[in-house]
Amino acid sequence: MSRTRRLLVAIGIWIGAFWAGIAGIAAADPTPVSAAAKSALARLGITRGICAVVGLPEGGAAETVTDLARGSDLVVYFQSSEADEVQAVREAAGAAGLLGSRVFADAGDVRRLHLADNLAGAVLAASAMHQPSARAELLRVLHPQGKALIGDEEIVKPFPAGIDSWSHSYHGPDNNTQSRDQLARAPYLTQFLAEPLFVPMPEISVAAGGRVFRAFGHIAHKANQNAMLNTLICANGFNGTILWKRTLPEGFMIHRNTLVATPELLYLADSNSCKRIDAASGEIRDEIVVPEGVSDGPVWKWMALVDGVLYALVGGRETPISTQRSQTPGLGHWPWGMWDGHDYRDPRTNFGFGRTFLAIDTARRKVLWSHREADYVDARGVCLAAGRIYFYVPEKQLGCLDAATGSVQWRNSDADLLAAIGPNGRAQHYVTGYSTTTYLKVFGKYLFFAGPQRSRLVTARIEDGQLLWQKDHGNLLLVLRDDGVYAAGPQNGGSDGVPETGFKFAYETGEVLAKLPKRRACTRATGSVDSIFYRANEGTVRFATGTNRTHHMAPMRPPCQDGVIISDGHLYWGPWMCGCQLSLYGHVCLAPAGDFDFRPRLDDSRLVQAADFQAVRPFPAEPGDWPAYQGDNERSAKTAATVPPRVSPRWAVAVPGGGFPTAPIAAGGRVFFGDRNGVLHAVDAADGRPQWQAYTGGAIYLPPALEDGRLFVGSADGRVYAFEAATGRPLWTFRAAPVDRWIPVYGKLMSTWPVSGGVVVRGGVVYAAAGISHFDGTHVYALDAASGRVKWHNDTSGTTSEEVDHGVSVQGELSLRGEELRFLGGGVHEEARYDLATGKCLNEPVDQPASAFHTAFYAYYPDYGKYLPLDSRLGDGRWLSYDCSYEGSWQSRLMLLPPLPPGAQRPAKPLSRWGLQWRRGQKLETIWQQPTQRRFNSFIVGSQTLLAAGHTGDDARDSSFLAALRLDTGDELWLEPLPGPVVKGGTAIDHQGRIFVSLENGKVLAFAAQP
Repeated sequence: MSRTRRLLVAIGIWIGAFWAGIAGIAAADPTPVSAAAKSALARLGITRGICAVVGLPEGGAAETVTDLARGSDLVVYFQSSEADEVQAVREAAGAAGLLGSRVFADAGDVRRLHLADNLAGAVLAASAMHQPSARAELLRVLHPQGKALIGDEEIVKPFPAGIDSWSHSYHGPDNNTQSRDQLARAPYLTQFLAEPLFVPMPEISVAAGGRVFRAFGHIAHKANQNAMLNTLICANGFNGTILWKRTLPEGFMIHRNTLVATPELLYLADSNSCKRIDAASGEIRDEIVVPEGVSDGPVWKWMALVDGVLYALVGGRETPISTQRSQTPGLGHWPWGMWDGHDYRDPRTNFGFGRTFLAIDTARRKVLWSHREADYVDARGVCLAAGRIYFYVPEKQLGCLDAATGSVQWRNSDADLLAAIGPNGRAQHYVTGYSTTTYLKVFGKYLFFAGPQRSRLVTARIEDGQLLWQKDHGNLLLVLRDDGVYAAGPQNGGSDGVPETGFKFAYETGEVLAKLPKRRACTRATGSVDSIFYRANEGTVRFATGTNRTHHMAPMRPPCQDGVIISDGHLYWGPWMCGCQLSLYGHVCLAPAGDFDFRPRLDDSRLVQAADFQAVRPFPAEPGDWPAYQGDNERSAKTAATVPPRVSPRWAVAVPGGGFPTAPIAAGGRVFFGDRNGVLHAVDAADGRPQWQAYTGGAIYLPPALEDGRLFVGSADGRVYAFEAATGRPLWTFRAAPVDRWIPVYGKLMSTWPVSGGVVVRGGVVYAAAGISHFDGTHVYALDAASGRVKWHNDTSGTTSEEVDHGVSVQGELSLRGEELRFLGGGVHEEARYDLATGKCLNEPVDQPASAFHTAFYAYYPDYGKYLPLDSRLGDGRWLSYDCSYEGSWQSRLMLLPPLPPGAQRPAKPLSRWGLQWRRGQKLETIWQQPTQRRFNSFIVGSQTLLAAGHTGDDARDSSFLAALRLDTGDELWLEPLPGPVVKGGTAIDHQGRIFVSLENGKVLAFAAQP
């Protein structure tokens, strides 16, 4: 057995023995669910989603709250104005292993609940909440069709007036992606960020009744898409909870109009039938099949639902397709190509080509009429409006059927019309888009041909199909509104005379009424009541139709085949098939902000101080200790401590509930770390024994910072906390979020403005930043370390460009560089920069709607942003270097480079390291380099020794290690296998040379010099 294997086995035995001794701490509570919780769950009638509990019930125990989670799949939010009730719920949830994952507790006046509007599916409140103002507050946080139990009273919240659904994949059967929803108006606030993050292609989405249905197809280009191959999901449209999922049959290309949503039923058609699926449960109620002898086969090509009648184009079997799995790592980016069947070679087997139209009474499941064409109709060229079905037979005719009878109203095969429409193009290119995209729309008196396959924009009359006008360059994404034809694109890089812009055209004449910002590539354009959305040069363009002003939403772009969809008063992006220059991934929902004040004045309610906050016990830290993330405020990862020549394991602790720990810091004989359950821990550096723990309201993503006996930490509840380092006694808390407004973020409840990037402290001043996305607002602070009072506050950097309304997003950990505060700033600004003295944002405005930078913030995407680059200059000019792409798909070797010649400078690198993978052939002079198969999560740079934590190969769980390397030669002094992957930046060392390591599996380990 090799030395490495022997050590791994030994550590496994040691860790196993340790865990056996503390198993009771983290084990799930076996206590039966209480009768009170069972009764409440039965009355509520839901098992998934979010349940808000307002105060403990009369005579109830904190365990009643945790029982609601244990007896269901609900996420439970608890709020009380009584601090002892909040503490009791946190302790009970921690004991049950549910705190920070299924149960969240926050303190606050119950007259103002800390949840976003329309978020919870259930609310439990005491009968004292019967007052009109209290009832109104309960209904505010309850989503439509959600239920509130106020004592013995039950209230179900109705849907508001003015909402619209996205019932068909192109909004309606007219294929016009223009919503009529009157509530989904700008400005917006984030409503939720949810899974799945990444999905295969193709993707189609519909929404109705407060649910969003998404079908995912058969081609995975990255490994993270495999789990959703051939899958249908239903998500709650107000909080993103996945309510149910179903496996789709393989072999059917789903990118077509064969998915229709109603509040009660989802209609899903494939190669054999149309399934009518219960929208609430996902169970199939019944199926509709094509009658024998009516058509060329049983395959559903297109369908639309109007007033209880299901219209369909049906036909024969199509080009076979097969499921394609991927083993390629990373977030996105794929090779475009002519995938099976996408070349549309044969009308008899093309996707969506058929010859028979049907009308079916869905109540009686009876065929009302059928109509058969002699030639094959292209389902991409079929739409329905005002009682008429319009269809196109490529290069032969444009036709119209009466939807009531199926009789032909007219056919048009005029040469000028067919010449204008032209043959179908190939598409399947990142500029043009997908060949499977629908290209015929109807609005009012007009029919429009445009899309990836079209060489011209063509307009015809609905009365007879006569050509009305045409424009060159048909790869335009149309949104048809009362005031004109909005045409986004095309993007051709300015080649062959194609303009890099879009247009607003007059319906009757095609006259250009206005120009639109240019579009990038393939993504569908969609419209809300006041805006048009499409893909910018990364990010989302929101073109405000009332002002003709461009607004840029930098963190996310419309998904490739859906665009932004609008339903039930909300807007939805994602999930993603690609990476591109994004900061937010997954299922993203925005809600109308109404009259929300994005820049409220600071007031005294934000700061809560303990009675004796100024009196702090001394807590001496020694030179060589590790008082901050990566050792110091510059995140240099350098230490003056001596790394031991050999080490052995000393102790291990486990975060209760399997919580995900932060990196550790170490000083004064203590080790401090937080966890994603919202708990801050202090343990003895010598033996790991707990010294104290303290709660925050939300996840802690970065470790605390220590100065002058005070410990400071940021929490996802939107607050900064100060504790006495020696005892854990709370000193003060400051709410950095402008208001208390909690939302779901990838399964956790947290503030819309979390303090997720940690804090830095220097010279008696604590610096913090709150926010996620620039359009919600970004709030950056300097706080007096002793009192928590505000020294300066910047609440404007979310908009650094007034021209396009974008700016800084908080997408990385905080650090100091000289007299500047810095962190990753999202897509617009690679790094956000603030003057330490004044708080002024130092980033220059970018007055173009473009996102140039990638991020995968470890706080939200720990599977991707977990590797840590290293660029460390040693005292003699030598340079330690390790590069890894922001999403972990590529890494360089760890190497030591010689000093540069006098006057020379090292090449600049993007902070994301994206693009460096294409410089692989570049030869570098090195002193030494490590094997290529090693990936690194954390470093500690000593004077003679480099500590490096990471893993070899692809499975970090089985191959993680902590190694000590000689700086001068790169030779390995020792290597300790680790029982799990290391947290990003998750190593620390104290002045005695004791080494501490946080693992993603919830363990924190200590190593010390061998005696």
